[in-house]
Amino acid sequence: MRRIEDADAARVLALMAKLPLWAGFAGEDLELLLRTGAVSLCLFDAGETVVEEGNYEKTFFVLLDGAVRALRGGKRVAVMDAPGTVFGEMSFILGKGRTATVVADVPSRCLAVDMGYVDFLPSPEREDFLIRIFRRLAEVVTARLGSANARKATILTAIRQRRDALRAHVAAEREAITALRRELDGLDTADDEEVLRQLLDRKF
Repeated sequence: MRRIEDADAARVLALMAKLPLWAGFAGEDLELLLRTGAVSLCLFDAGETVVEEGNYEKTFFVLLDGAVRALRGGKRVAVMDAPGTVFGEMSFILGKGRTATVVADVPSRCLAVDMGYVDFLPSPEREDFLIRIFRRLAEVVTARLGSANARKATILTAIRQRRDALRAHVAAEREAITALRRELDGLDTADDEEVLRQLLDRKF
């Protein structure tokens, strides 16, 4: 990860203002987050690990551009390439290690949000910011669950359709086998076989 320390503050603030995560935050609120280091602009090279499964951290990320993939137990579980996508928030929300590893597929820019810095903001900003950030993250997780449930429904429908097609195929094959067995049973060759045996055994 490379923090872009010399990033133009006005440009970063403009990026933040466009993101749904910061909806409802005034300009001075965003400036405070940026000035205190709670939010920073980061660049990840292709193949670089953004977060690692099992690590506990208070930082989450907002994808600005590029693409990243999530891996759980070494298996890909998601690809994220939509600007504004939030990831890595589960660790500090649940208070445990990260549930997945996230790797950049291509050079990717992200906003890193360090909740550790937010904890050290003065009151009442600290409490106000935490409430608003958690509300926005709740919306993010709710949308993610809705998307996941929709995908589950699609997968279950596809499984049911394939199962029905398999049953129909098996039934058709069973009918074909039964018909072949009937045909085989109808081929009574016992007499011909006996005649052939007699002819072969006859001595001239």
